[in-house]
Amino acid sequence: MRSFSLRNKIIAMFLVLSILLTGVGYYWYLMTTLTIQDNTMKLSRQIINQMNSRLDAYFMEIVNLTLPMTARNVSAQFLDKSGGGPYERLLYARPVNQMIYNVMVGRPDIYGISIISQDRLATSSYSNLFAQERFPEIAGKLNQPGKFEIAGMQQYNDVRLLTMAVKFFSPGTQHWGILIVDLRLDKVSSIAKDVTLGDTGFVWIADTEGRYLYYPDSHKWRKRIPDSFWKRIQNESEGGDIEYSSGKKMIVTYGRSDLTNLTFFSETPLAEVNSDLVRLRNTTILIGIIALLLGMMVAISVSFSLSRSILLLQRLMKRVEIGNLDVHAPENKKGEIGYLYRSFNAMVNEIKNLIRTVSALQVKEKEMEFKQLDSRMQALQYQINPHFLYNTLEIVNSYAIIENIPVISRVVQSLARIFRYSVENHAKTVPLSVELAHIKDYLDIQMERFENLRVEISMDEGLAAQITAVPMMLQPLIENAFRHGYQKHKLEPGVLFICGNRQGELFEIDVEDNGRGMDPEVRDHYNHIFQDSCGEGGLEGANLGLWNVHSRIRLFFGSGCGLYILRSDTNGTAIRITLPFHSIR
Repeated sequence: MRSFSLRNKIIAMFLVLSILLTGVGYYWYLMTTLTIQDNTMKLSRQIINQMNSRLDAYFMEIVNLTLPMTARNVSAQFLDKSGGGPYERLLYARPVNQMIYNVMVGRPDIYGISIISQDRLATSSYSNLFAQERFPEIAGKLNQPGKFEIAGMQQYNDVRLLTMAVKFFSPGTQHWGILIVDLRLDKVSSIAKDVTLGDTGFVWIADTEGRYLYYPDSHKWRKRIPDSFWKRIQNESEGGDIEYSSGKKMIVTYGRSDLTNLTFFSETPLAEVNSDLVRLRNTTILIGIIALLLGMMVAISVSFSLSRSILLLQRLMKRVEIGNLDVHAPENKKGEIGYLYRSFNAMVNEIKNLIRTVSALQVKEKEMEFKQLDSRMQALQYQINPHFLYNTLEIVNSYAIIENIPVISRVVQSLARIFRYSVENHAKTVPLSVELAHIKDYLDIQMERFENLRVEISMDEGLAAQITAVPMMLQPLIENAFRHGYQKHKLEPGVLFICGNRQGELFEIDVEDNGRGMDPEVRDHYNHIFQDSCGEGGLEGANLGLWNVHSRIRLFFGSGCGLYILRSDTNGTAIRITLPFHSIR
């Protein structure tokens, strides 16, 4: 390109930039599309896992409610004696029916309960004949005594039922029977009914036999699911991919419950997920084409104007080369060309070397400025803002509940609330009760860490709900107590006091600890800084957190409010927060 004219170089540069920008834009579109699809699949899996947890919890509730019936004496007597005459069957079925009635009271989701002996003699809350007819089919599906199994779907009097059954033995005998619990399918399907993904995405449930247990279109209920879905869930308990469904490309994810073997599916139209991105891509392409055309026109116009000016200057310089120093370039030009003409005139006036030196220095200075700006931009690009995954904590909490580990569940819930509160818009004020709830979550976690930690909070909750406070103002003070009052001196955290009282038109909150305090000189220095609105430079390190709290309180409520260290000695430290007493209406 060295032999190209300036105009051709500019045009070539624009063509190269156009190709590069087009390639980068296409790569960006592909990567963004894949990222959106991947995030959609992850979100769908999380929703499915949560729904699985809810359904498992519901079935465990039914199991815990009905399974004790198999251990009752009346059930054993029915299995042992029901083979006698009609009177004996009636005699031993009556207490069983009373037991069934007691279990079903207040449970409209349970349509009916039946107990059938091995001799196919049944007692049921709604139809003995219906129970007897289903006995061979249901008994053939029960392999492990004492374990409830999903026995399939039934329909009775236009009511869709989900059947659970368990095989049990009479103690000390070989007499056995089955307990059948018929649940209203509406209750089970309601878990997935109200879940939507985007505008048209939805969730459905498949049973263990590959039939639709729930589907938004009720005509598909009890019909076979597509073979492609059935083959997938035979090989994998969970997964996801892009598949054709109902003539559309859908993002399909699924997960199977280990407890019930029911499988949840989610379907989200791919076009819906990518619609905004496609519109953005098309708009970007249109804007890019317009910008490139305008840039090309401007470049050609500038190149012609620049070429004429340079050619004129070239002719003048040739005259100077042959010794003609009387040439004079036009000075009515503006911008870079005007500057160049004036520089040329200066060179002709025998200060050529000085101007060249100055110009070289200016070029170097500009290069240094550009390098500094580039370094700052790179530094900014390497900054990463952390984001917390609430859904991950919810999954941990769900598993903690399932595994019956309340400590983990409580700590995870507190941690989730702390994360959610910490990333909220802190440009606004909050009720003091909300800030107290946050600090209680924080202290709950700390008390799990330190067994000897004791926290006392003395504050009227009704009054705290009426006080306007600054978000995240208590946590830095308590962290300061842990770090400087206890950990710095290798002490086990002992007691923390938080109390609040109204003093006229002000509301005072005291935070106290029994750790090691600071020197009187340091305390007085900090109090002097807190009273001086321009004293930020006097605080260093972790105490910048105290200054931040103090500054935000004064920003919202004025100079009459803020922090003050009441005392700090070997018996502990007490810091007071002063807020205005303005009731929230």
